[in-house]
Amino acid sequence: MSGTRLGPDRGIRLHSVTVTPLPDLAALVRDLAETRWREIEVVDATGSTNADLVARASAGEAVNGTVLIAGHQRSGRGRHTRVWQTPPGQLAVSAAVAVEAGQTAAVGWLSLLTGLAVRTAVSEVTGVAVDLKWPNDVLAPEDGSGGGRKVSGILCEFVPTPGGGGVAVIGTGLNLDLTAAQPPIETATCLRSLTGAPVDPTALAAAYLRSLSALLRRWPDALDGLAADYRAASATLGRRVRLVLPGDREVIGRAVDVDDQGRIVVDGPDGPVTAAAGDVTHLRPV
Repeated sequence: MSGTRLGPDRGIRLHSVTVTPLPDLAALVRDLAETRWREIEVVDATGSTNADLVARASAGEAVNGTVLIAGHQRSGRGRHTRVWQTPPGQLAVSAAVAVEAGQTAAVGWLSLLTGLAVRTAVSEVTGVAVDLKWPNDVLAPEDGSGGGRKVSGILCEFVPTPGGGGVAVIGTGLNLDLTAAQPPIETATCLRSLTGAPVDPTALAAAYLRSLSALLRRWPDALDGLAADYRAASATLGRRVRLVLPGDREVIGRAVDVDDQGRIVVDGPDGPVTAAAGDVTHLRPV
């Protein structure tokens, strides 16, 4: 990779490998000049964008404000150590955010506000109103092509640092074009399928990172407002769901709330169950 420092005040380092359809780095730097992102890196392929930034944070590197984008992940990671690959041409975006000692209790909110950022970006660039499934999936709208299938997945990892704070690494996979995937991915869809046309990766990445930066300005001091925004966008609330809790405990009931701490509340057969972590499946109405 080559590196270029742009602007004596901005101080963004630009690293690139020339491939398509990755975002245009110069355009990204220009479009994100007023955001929190200080360093933007784009690579053709890597093992995992999240793992790369986690390793750098763990080694003591100052990665706050760093964004790493890849078109292909060979060993991407999901929740519960699941492994997946990002097909070539898709975007994997990881962003590092400093977390102060007094903010660690709100780290769980980062996945939720990231979903809001993806939703805003997709609507801005394509006009498609995607759905949010608690806690970390963005789905095609139920009434559209591929309704209910995943358009984007989110993984937030936390690296503690001395003094009680740490670094959060927010990973987001954005499905731009899965139409040529072989075999077809039955549980996912892509923005090209939803719109019928290619989606500009530069426009989408810029819109997502702008929105994420704006939402992070409200975190963690305005969680009540973030919670209201998330409730309004959630496709999980009001649905009959299966909630699988850590330890494989299962609750089937109606999702009735996402509280101000970002936890899901499911009204189950034995009363309300509140969970900060777990897997949710949307079920058909009885």
